[in-house]
Formats: sequence, C-alpha cells, structure tokens
Amino acid sequence: FVDLPVERKSAWGPGEYASRQLEVNGMLLADYLSAVTGQPVEQSTPLVQGHVGTITPAAYLRALLGGPRDDALTEGRVAIGYCDACLDGTCGVLLAATLGVVGDLVTWFDIGFERFDEGEAPKLTPFWKKSQPVEPAPGPAAPPWQPQPFDPPVALWFNRDDYLETLQAERRRLGA
Repeated sequence: FVDLPVERKSAWGPGEYASRQLEVNGMLLADYLSAVTGQPVEQSTPLVQGHVGTITPAAYLRALLGGPRDDALTEGRVAIGYCDACLDGTCGVLLAATLGVVGDLVTWFDIGFERFDEGEAPKLTPFWKKSQPVEPAPGPAAPPWQPQPFDPPVALWFNRDDYLETLQAERRRLGA
C-alpha cells in the first residue's frame, strides 16, 4: 500500500483526498494493469480518509485475506478495485480477481472487470453518505455479477507470508 492523494470528481466535491492504493512492482496497481493490458484501468481501493462507501476498509481487507466478502461476486472472486467516485459497486463495475493459494504463493488470476449484468446496478445507499455494511446475498440468489477477465489473461503472484503481513499491517493501521 502507498499513500496517494487522488483527484476525485464525486458528490464529495472536487479535490484531492488522502487514500491508500495498491502498489505492484513499484507501480500503482491501476497503472500496472493499464500498462500490461493497454487499456485504461481507473479503479482504486476503498481506503479513502474520511469517506466510506458501502464497502468498508475492514471488509475490503477481510475479503483480500480470503474471509467473508461484502461484494456478491461468484465464489472465489474478490474485488480488488472500485470506482473512484462511489468506492463500491453501485456503479456496476468492479476490478476483480480470483483469489487462490498455491503452496507459498497467493495468486490473483483472471484479473479483469466485473459488470452487473441485469440492468442498472443496485443502488444500496447514496455514495456520499456513510452507510452501514451490506450483508452479502445468500447462496445462489447473488446478484448477477459477470466476470470479464482481461484478454490476454493477467495474473499476479505474491509470496504468501509477505501478502499476509502486508494486509495484516494495513488492518492494524486502520484498527480493523
């Protein structure tokens, strides 16, 4: 994670807001994915000081650790990036990956966008108001989020111990 003021054009008003962004190989995740895929990737984490969408920072980190998810994606998929304006999936687009563990490695594979494929995305609450966490939909009645992995496929591998320590350190920093 790296501290980065980001320019947001949202209901909070224009301006820079303090945020924490994922960094991969010395590059912001969005910039790294844009360079690898040749297409714009403008998603970021929901870790923005003073602003919380429907996905709390604690829920985001818990999902990246393989715990319960607040996003109703298909089994094994986790949201790794959200819309800069709403900080959650209410716009109908998420950056996601399939989370896996292979020996001493944590993998994010089939990285790509998830799109809400049944009309307009659910508006859980106005994104400029602090909201309560949303309970995930039970079982097969989950909303129809459809994975759209990048082509060619993009995957990232992390040393398991480093991955866990990074996420646990971020949880401690947030007091989550």
